[in-house]
Amino acid sequence: MVEIVYSVVFFIVALAALITFHEYGHFWVARKAGVTVLRFSVGFGPAIFRFRKKDSPTEYVIAAIPLGGYVKMLDESVDEVSAELQPTAFNRQPLYKRSAIVAAGPLANFLLAALLYAATFVIGTDGVRPVIGFFAQDSIAEQSGLQVGDELLEVDGRKIQSWDQHHFYLLNQVVSNSEVEFRVLTEDRERVVAVDFSRLQRVDLQTQSIEQILGMYPHLPTIEPIVADVVSGYPAAKAGLEPGDRIIGISGSEISNWNELVETVRRADSGELQFAVERDETILDFAITPRVAVIDGNEVRQIGITVNPQQQAAYSDYAVTVRHGPIEALAKGFETMWSTTVLTIKMLISLFRADQSADAIGGPIAIAEYAGKSAQAGVNSYLTFLALLSISLGILNLLPIPILDGGHLMFHAYEALTGSPPTEKAIGLANQIGLVLLVCLMGFAFYNDLTRVL
Repeated sequence: MVEIVYSVVFFIVALAALITFHEYGHFWVARKAGVTVLRFSVGFGPAIFRFRKKDSPTEYVIAAIPLGGYVKMLDESVDEVSAELQPTAFNRQPLYKRSAIVAAGPLANFLLAALLYAATFVIGTDGVRPVIGFFAQDSIAEQSGLQVGDELLEVDGRKIQSWDQHHFYLLNQVVSNSEVEFRVLTEDRERVVAVDFSRLQRVDLQTQSIEQILGMYPHLPTIEPIVADVVSGYPAAKAGLEPGDRIIGISGSEISNWNELVETVRRADSGELQFAVERDETILDFAITPRVAVIDGNEVRQIGITVNPQQQAAYSDYAVTVRHGPIEALAKGFETMWSTTVLTIKMLISLFRADQSADAIGGPIAIAEYAGKSAQAGVNSYLTFLALLSISLGILNLLPIPILDGGHLMFHAYEALTGSPPTEKAIGLANQIGLVLLVCLMGFAFYNDLTRVL
């Protein structure tokens, strides 16, 4: 029950923040362009709060359905406009001003993401020392010449201070099939090792971390094989595993740490695995059939349990905190925003090409679940979640789908090329098509949510 409350509350907070910033982008540029704004609304449907400053034409509204928002501007295609106010109508503005107003919403989302990332860098990001602890069998990292005990100093000239500091950059290089160069310290001797991602047969970015892609994991203290959380809808949850369970054996193999647990499940041959679990000083047996995913050309099995992240940084010798001053943090915030945006666009393209599965497209239920879990994990985790969601919202709104900002920009591009805007009939038909496409996309995302939960 507590998790549901967390999810709902922080889902609403996330939507309110992102929608407000998005609409404020439209609002701010419209005001600067001399356009009269009639209403600034966060949410749709019946108003639950209204406010208007004295002698201001703008009504500020909070509506009942927090799944969007809008800025209503004076426009002769919608309202009758007096001759006195016609110069301040949206439709009377030159094309470049109208385009700037439309584009300002998505651009505000990208700006917000950069600021949120910058905030995490100022607060400080916790991680572990960038020292290689072990490799997965036949991993590309080991085959490239990296060694257990190597300390990672740089990747393509970028200084590495903690293990996951440049994971977005590395994921971008994976998608681009690029080669990266690691500068490492091996027994007091620096050397450069090139890792060529074009050698990877297949990568599933929706289920694989950069560690799984590289097959390279950090050096950590022994992590107890204790379940921190059970992912709803996965085999472990269906079998009855619970947070706090200690896994002591799998199909006759003794399990003494988390790494053994992960590798035993990932590379198991049989369909059903027999788990020996210690719970409240009692040994219980569970039969669990893992899900099978094809990763890097290999079948990998997953049961849906997580390790307590605090356990991974339990010893100060392995934990690091990376902080930056405000100016450097702002620069890194924009850099991270850009890397994440490029990666998201590449993943979106791969979805259209069917290179990646569309099963991971999430709707409101998935977003709410992630919101709650990230908030419980700490301020930085929640800010990072907001940044990722803000980037996704910005990209979504720039898609050339009528009724979205990208659709309006598409109409503006047509006007720029032909010298006149599309006819009202053409715009109306395009908006109907866009609405159908958007409803289908939302329906598919909601279907994925239900399939995952049920």
